[in-house]
Amino acid sequence: MPHGFFTIEQWKRPSSGAEPQWLLVQHLTGCRTLTDAIKHLEQLDQPGFYRVQQTQRMIWAEKTDGKLRLRKWHAGSPETLARSAEAFERDGGRWPATPTHPRKPRAQTTRRAGA
Repeated sequence: MPHGFFTIEQWKRPSSGAEPQWLLVQHLTGCRTLTDAIKHLEQLDQPGFYRVQQTQRMIWAEKTDGKLRLRKWHAGSPETLARSAEAFERDGGRWPATPTHPRKPRAQTTRRAGA
């Protein structure tokens, strides 16, 4: 099952002279499914035109030594997406050379003979 989060939006007709727009109805976190999003719409019980978008991957693209480097990871919530965009802006689009927080050491696995 893909990881990501869903955004439900409703189309609103423009008032005179205004731009048409999609308005946020609800965000569903990464542990939810498309079926959950559709059920949420049914529970709203409101007529209208809706779209459900799944944001699944974030990609930080930067040029290094003339080559494009893509760093990809899952977006689990709108907050994760916003924090990543803030970091991109803060760091001028350059991936930090050193992590901003220490990494947890990986657990070592041992193999048994004959297993």
